Amino acid sequence: MRGEIWTMRDDLYASKARPVVIVQSDEIAGFDSVVLCLLTTYDNTDAATRVRVEPSAENGLERTSFVMTEKIASVSRSMLGKRIGILEEVYMKQVSQSLKVVLGL
Repeated sequence: MRGEIWTMRDDLYASKARPVVIVQSDEIAGFDSVVLCLLTTYDNTDAATRVRVEPSAENGLERTSFVMTEKIASVSRSMLGKRIGILEEVYMKQVSQSLKVVLGL
């Protein structure tokens, strides 16, 4: 499940469904909740915590998007909509590195 991109209704930050990427370890996949990061299409080049992702058939994104590693959430799996793809390994490595910085690990 780690690295999968899903849609999620995001009442906290937007009134529409937005893509999210699962960042929790597959070792804890049995929980009722899931840890994820939100994606945006807003290009904030000053945000060092954002990972740029180009759309592809594999990830299912339609536009260049940015994983906001500073926007980490744990939500109920029931909030997830549909699976739209999986983040390529090159991007997941960047997300993992950025999460280490954000979380001070």
